[in-house]
Amino acid sequence: MVGRVIALAGTSSVGKSSVAARLQEILPEPHLVVGIDHFFSMFPQHWEDHPRGPGPGFWYEESADPDGSPRSRIRYGVAGERLLAGMRASVRAMLDCGNNVILDEMPVDSSIIPAWKRELASFHAYWVHLKAPLSVVEQREAGRTRGRQWGNARGHFGIADREDFDLVLDASSAAPGDIAAEIKRASSAVAPHR
Repeated sequence: MVGRVIALAGTSSVGKSSVAARLQEILPEPHLVVGIDHFFSMFPQHWEDHPRGPGPGFWYEESADPDGSPRSRIRYGVAGERLLAGMRASVRAMLDCGNNVILDEMPVDSSIIPAWKRELASFHAYWVHLKAPLSVVEQREAGRTRGRQWGNARGHFGIADREDFDLVLDASSAAPGDIAAEIKRASSAVAPHR
């Protein structure tokens, strides 16, 4: 028996990790949380506050909007592309072995969600887009004590907006537990395939 995946997509600081943790608590079967941060931490480069430019791995492209607000985008070269492909293959292997997965994905560019959808096309995948106004995610970004990169929320804001999702939820005011309950309810109403 193959596993199923609940894919959570959205910009940095929208609340994906908190919702994923609540989902693990309420789903009737064990689900593994797999996030891009887990794979970034495998890469042999120091990330936080390390100024580096284009290369084979990952780097932050930093700029400022006309109003002076910081904007930071994650970019990647050939080694970074291999890591992202390996992440997709790893999730596929986990599903093939019968593991259920909650995917915590912050699309760094417009190729990310389509690549995941191709990789997971033969599995029961339920796609959720968590959204909130930019002002909300930037306020949350400011309050983060771990994994904060100023401008990351702004730099990746709206990247997934043109993709098709099974469920789109406003994560600006609802508690993570309430959002998780809605995802559980909505995803359980969809019959699995394969």
